[in-house]
Amino acid sequence: MAGASTETIHDVVCGFCGLGCDDLSVEVEGRDVRAKGTICPEAARLLRRLDVPDRPASVAGAPVSLDEAAAAARRILTEARAPVIGGLGTDMAGAGALVDLAIRFGGVLDHYASDGLFRNYAATQRTGWLSTTLAEVRNRCDVLVVVGDDPSAVWGRLFERFFPETPLFADQGRKVVFLGSAPGEKAKAHLARAKVVHHAASDAVAALEALGSFVAGRQPPGESFGGIAANALVGLAEELRSAHYAVVTWNAAEIDDGDLVAERATALVDALNVTTRAGVFPLGGRDNIIGVNQLMLWRIGYPLRTAIRGQESAHDGVLYASEAALADADVLVWVSAFRPEPPPAFTGKVIALAHPETVFEKEPDVLIPVGTPGVDHAGTVFRMDSIVSLPLGALRVATLPSVAEAVRRIAEG
Repeated sequence: MAGASTETIHDVVCGFCGLGCDDLSVEVEGRDVRAKGTICPEAARLLRRLDVPDRPASVAGAPVSLDEAAAAARRILTEARAPVIGGLGTDMAGAGALVDLAIRFGGVLDHYASDGLFRNYAATQRTGWLSTTLAEVRNRCDVLVVVGDDPSAVWGRLFERFFPETPLFADQGRKVVFLGSAPGEKAKAHLARAKVVHHAASDAVAALEALGSFVAGRQPPGESFGGIAANALVGLAEELRSAHYAVVTWNAAEIDDGDLVAERATALVDALNVTTRAGVFPLGGRDNIIGVNQLMLWRIGYPLRTAIRGQESAHDGVLYASEAALADADVLVWVSAFRPEPPPAFTGKVIALAHPETVFEKEPDVLIPVGTPGVDHAGTVFRMDSIVSLPLGALRVATLPSVAEAVRRIAEG
């Protein structure tokens, strides 16, 4: 904006990937927002805003007022037989409003990034697990096992957060073992103070199962497991037993057998805890999925993938997954405030409470562009380890409604 002064805001909290970085700096000039200094590409892209006119609300592609769009959405929901409230990329206030919407009109509630969460749930339902936190990994972990692909491709500052220059309790002899793909250049740079080892596993489940057996003192038959030589796994098992605090981490969303990886990682940690300390650190948390899931547990006693009909609710991790639920749905309420994530292909009516830059394959029946938590308005999200809630501040004056406000307009008229 011509003539507008530029303000630099420090210690900005990022609510996008679930890692919860709280040391970002941004420049704000009028309604123009841009990242400043060192920042991961994902945050830089999603924080960026130009001082341009807002995208209008629309009905069947025709621009309308917010009240007219809300009224059209309310009519569709009133007539709906089996709505799905999906995406759910919103802050805690928005999540609470959407649960209220489901209670009023009925519907299945699921987050677009819930596949990894439910693969992990499958393991915890069978065996339980001993999980750790980001602070414990930062300050205590001396041997970290990373299963699958290099996670820094998704969480750009993960290893920077895991391995600070001066941890409180861990010594300087920290070690990171990649059990799967090799670490990328970004990971190597952030792990410069640690010893990095790569074992190219072709089958992470088999490798973890054998590793757990070796840690427990058993000798499974075979010369290699999951593409890793038995003697290499024996050596790793000894290092894990000698560790003061070992941690196993993985991204179940990117692993086909993510539930089995979670189960074998849990068994490995259980075996280690007989003689030392160890924990699992499952990766996830994109677009406040942890917070939305927590809120549903608090409010209705069930997690995501729950159907609410009248005064009753029912949970099914398979039947009420978005893809399955949409096969029987006639209306999709799509919510994505953190990023321009388009809705999945769907033949029924679509009500979109969406990031204004979203590109739709087909114009939704009702579109209400919404502001982004932590950019356009304040809000709260949960970090990926589920124990820390993060306050997001507004970076500019809001001209678009929040998800909570848009849902209130739809519900109340």
